[in-house]
Amino acid sequence: MENFPGYPEGVSGYDMMEDMRNQALKFDTTIRTGMVTAVDFGSTPYTVTIDDSNKIIADTIIIATGVSAKYLGLPDETKYAGRGVSACATCDGFFFRKKTVAVVGGGDTACEEAAFLSTLADKVYLIVRKNYLRASDIMQKRVLDNPKIEVLFGHNAVGLTGENRVEGVRLVKDLGLETEKHYERAIDGFFLAIGHKPNSDIFKPWIETDENGYIKTKAGTPVTNIPGVFAAGDVADPIYRQAICAAGSGCKAAIEAERYLNR
Repeated sequence: MENFPGYPEGVSGYDMMEDMRNQALKFDTTIRTGMVTAVDFGSTPYTVTIDDSNKIIADTIIIATGVSAKYLGLPDETKYAGRGVSACATCDGFFFRKKTVAVVGGGDTACEEAAFLSTLADKVYLIVRKNYLRASDIMQKRVLDNPKIEVLFGHNAVGLTGENRVEGVRLVKDLGLETEKHYERAIDGFFLAIGHKPNSDIFKPWIETDENGYIKTKAGTPVTNIPGVFAAGDVADPIYRQAICAAGSGCKAAIEAERYLNR
């Protein structure tokens, strides 16, 4: 993490979570681990089921389950996770200063990631499956006019190469056509920008979400459609998806939960 206030030298996600955990324990917070497998928001108090067996009864709940990046489904994505494969240019772009990277995607997010990375890397390949960009006109212009960005239209990334980290990407141009061509490009980083999936499926019988699964909240607040149930972080944020924004929304949710309990 290079962009979270209070860590001038940067900090690993694990270490930052440990710091936050220890700070919470200082205030006698009870921390339980497990997978939430069911919830019942039909009546108060609410019920949360952990690991299909243990039940927690609560008067108020904050949902902060985040999002999961969409992946291409390549085995290499898992193999090189944290070793050149990333789904967040803002988070990890710093590590690829003066290097060569590739971004997969053709929408606004992919163009934004490519433009951002071009301020750090020497070369950025934008790998686009279609023969056109789906991004807004202004984002397309920023990418196409950027001398550091080379758009590879009609390309599919089918694999990654490297010993201990990403060193290259396997590409197929014009997949399925007579002109199909296989080749490799040397890269140091591989960024996925094909979207995120909010971790909200388990709540959908009760909580309102948008068409992409992000939890809907009352404008400017963490308030959901269920009284006493609040949402914080990326699971309710389709726009910013940054740790510091999530932390701020967590503060809002905690304040709202306390006010709800007092009422």
